[in-house]
Amino acid sequence: MLVVKSARRPGRKKAHPRIALAVAGGGPIGGIYEIGAVRALDEAIDGLDMNALDVYVGISSGAFVAASLANRLSTAELCRIFITGDSDQFRFQPEDFVRPAIYEYLRRLAGVPRMLFAGLAEFARHPLSLRISDSILHMGSILPTGLFDNEAIEKFLRNAFTAHGRSNDFRELERKLVIVAVELDSGQAVRFGTEGNDAVPISRAIEASAALPGLYPPVRIGGKYFVDGALRHTVHASVALDAGADLVLAINPLVPIDTTTANALGKS
Repeated sequence: MLVVKSARRPGRKKAHPRIALAVAGGGPIGGIYEIGAVRALDEAIDGLDMNALDVYVGISSGAFVAASLANRLSTAELCRIFITGDSDQFRFQPEDFVRPAIYEYLRRLAGVPRMLFAGLAEFARHPLSLRISDSILHMGSILPTGLFDNEAIEKFLRNAFTAHGRSNDFRELERKLVIVAVELDSGQAVRFGTEGNDAVPISRAIEASAALPGLYPPVRIGGKYFVDGALRHTVHASVALDAGADLVLAINPLVPIDTTTANALGKS
């Protein structure tokens, strides 16, 4: 059955559409790419102020970029801090990304005697039924949760966001900032900066969002552990739409790898 409905009158155009920026992960190299991308947008689009957008969404390394822009760090200053290294305000050390997690190593190493004692006790009780897989499971308790320490990164961001009139508090920013991390136990994405999750320091939320499993230890916030936000989605652009954005500028350095064409050329 054909149903005819009267056409609706077009709504009034908004005088100032809400513009959002969503920045994905990609590790340190992806972060450098993203800084170059926001700098290019800043220079290419007349009238666009990258520090005056309505919503900023960041994941993993993109959380660095989004939070910096929301905190009034210009794209030129970001280039000076992270690319050329000649900023007058901040001294960023690339080696902070790969500082060994010595405390984590020592903490795990301290558990070796207890693990060995438990293993020997189990073997004494069940000498014929103990399997190799059981021994491997016991060894898992002494393995470090991350190779590198992310506390130095958090400290750098904390200092950057509390100097020169900036803020490390989501609630004090003039612009909406959302940083996404994944809660380790549930696997659910958590939006730091939204109502109920905005009391966390921005630097701490970034540390959690960039905690790539295996490289960095999970970050504890409010009794829960959080890891890299890119484990669920790479961009989380829908977060910006949920915040009321009319236009979302999405930057994602991660691209899918398609080897079918190369394989086809190799066979021809």
